[in-house]
Amino acid sequence: MTDVRPTTPAESESVLHTLFGSELGGHEQVVLCQDRETGLKAVIALHSTALGPALGGTRFHPYASEEEAVRDALNLARGMSYKNALAGLEHGGGKAVIIGDPDTIKTEQLLLAYGRFVASLGGRYVTACDVGTYVRDMDVVARECRWTTGRSPENGGAGDSSVLTAFGVFQGMRAAARTQWGEPTLRGRRVGVAGVGKVGRYLVRHLVEDGAEVVVTDVKQAAVEAIIEKFPQVTAVSDVDVLVRDSRAPLDVYAPCALGGALDDETVAALTATVVCGAANNQLAHPGVEKDLADRGILYAPDYVVNAGGVIQVAEELKGFDFDRAKAKAAKIYDTTLAIFERAAADGIPPAAAADRLAEQRMAEARGSRTAGVPRQVRQ
Repeated sequence: MTDVRPTTPAESESVLHTLFGSELGGHEQVVLCQDRETGLKAVIALHSTALGPALGGTRFHPYASEEEAVRDALNLARGMSYKNALAGLEHGGGKAVIIGDPDTIKTEQLLLAYGRFVASLGGRYVTACDVGTYVRDMDVVARECRWTTGRSPENGGAGDSSVLTAFGVFQGMRAAARTQWGEPTLRGRRVGVAGVGKVGRYLVRHLVEDGAEVVVTDVKQAAVEAIIEKFPQVTAVSDVDVLVRDSRAPLDVYAPCALGGALDDETVAALTATVVCGAANNQLAHPGVEKDLADRGILYAPDYVVNAGGVIQVAEELKGFDFDRAKAKAAKIYDTTLAIFERAAADGIPPAAAADRLAEQRMAEARGSRTAGVPRQVRQ
C-alpha cells in the first residue's frame, strides 16, 4: 500500500477552488480511483473534450499527499488540452496520476485495475506513458482497456514515444535559435540538459549531431554515465544549480527535461542561458514567471508546444501507426514555435501568453462548431 499523508480540510478546499473557482480550473471531470486489493490510488483528470476524446499519459509518482497528486493531475490535464490543440490533434486534454513509488508498488494486478478504471470512462480518456510508466506497462493496461496508446509494436502500438518527443523539442530549439541568433542550428552553442532519462537522452543525440556543446545533469548517476559512455564529448555537472548558475561556463540554452516547476523565481534570476527550451511539462512554477523571463531577455519556448512530439506519436497510433507520417507532423513543431514567437513579438506579450491565446482560440472555435451542430471531423 502507498504511504500518503491524509489531506486536511483546508487542503481539500484549495483543490476544489482550483477545480471550480479559479482560472486554472474549468476541468470537465475528475475521477478518484481506488482498488484496495492492489493498493491502487489514482486520479484521472479530464480538462477538455472540445476537440475530441481527452488524450494524455499516466504518471506514476510518490506524491507527498493526495492533494498534491490531484493538483498535479489538474495542471497536467490542462496542459494537455493546450498541447493537443496547438499540435493540431483532434483530441482534448486529460492526464492521470498513480500515487506511489513505481519501483516498489507497481504490479501487473495494479495496472490491470487501473486499466479497468480508464475503460469505465468509455473512451472519453485515452491514456499513454508518462513519468514512471513505460511501454510494457501500457501493454498490461491495454489488456483491460482498448483506449490505451504507447504500446509495443508487437502489441499493435508505436513503441517509445520519447523518440518523437525529443525530436519535437529539438525542432522547437531550432526555431528558438533562429529567432534569437538568426540561424536554425545549435552548432557551437552550449546547451545544458537537466534530466537525461526517457526524453533527454534522445535530445542529447540530436544536439551532438547538430554540433552543439552539451552539458548534462541528472539525479540518477547511472543515466549520466550512460550518456557519457555513448557521447564522450558530453560533459556532466553535479546538479541543476551548477548547470544554470555557473557564470564561468554560461549556457546559451537551458533544456529542463525532468519534472515540472523548473523555472521558479530563483532559477530565472540566476539563469545564464538566453533560451529556455526543454521537454519537461509545466516548467513555469507560477504565473508571472513567463514575464520575468521576457524581462531578462530570455526567449522561452512554451513547453507544451515543443514537447508535443510524443502525443503526436501516440495519437497516430490510434489510426494505425506510420512512423514517417508521425515524424512529418512532429517536424511542424518548428513552424508552430516560430509562429508563436512572431505573434508574441507582434502583440508585445511573452511567448507563453501567445501560445495560450492560439490554443484557446482553437478550443473556442471547436466548442462553437459543436454548439452549431458541425461534426467534429470537418473542423480544421
